[in-house]
Amino acid sequence: MKTKKGFSVIELLVVMAVLAVVVTMSVRVGESVTANSRITGLVNNFLADFSSAKLLASTENRYVAITFSDDGNSYTLQKQADITHFNDWTMVKTVSPFTDRQFFTPGEVSDFAVNSTGEVRLLKSDGTPDMTTAVGTIRQIFHIRKGRGGAGEPVVYRRTIQIFPYGGLKVEKN
Repeated sequence: MKTKKGFSVIELLVVMAVLAVVVTMSVRVGESVTANSRITGLVNNFLADFSSAKLLASTENRYVAITFSDDGNSYTLQKQADITHFNDWTMVKTVSPFTDRQFFTPGEVSDFAVNSTGEVRLLKSDGTPDMTTAVGTIRQIFHIRKGRGGAGEPVVYRRTIQIFPYGGLKVEKN
């Protein structure tokens, strides 16, 4: 059966099916690019916060700590209120990169502090920098999970940040 324009119904259906496949692929690629740029932007924001912590520690001659929440949704920058004690910290800012999902999995990140010379130390459970353990590389892992971002959802994008003993950084795309 021919239409008035000279195309058969089957030819029109084939063209519509091909267009549907092209549109579906374009949407998936767009979602992928958007998620990838989103995690890159959030990781860059964390790196900027780390640089701010180093600068603040240097200018005020005190430790500045970055601590991570137990729910995986936020991290906090705090500065040492009194340079002679580690039991009193003043809040600088709290950052919640996502409003609807985790930014990191608790246990894949470690609380740490940086001093005025840029030396990075892990924080012990009591909030004091660990001065007994040799300074080593700290690995922080940030991610985006598929769907609503729940703990059971698979990780789609992951970035590992290595923080070297004297404040150097390396970001790896996993």
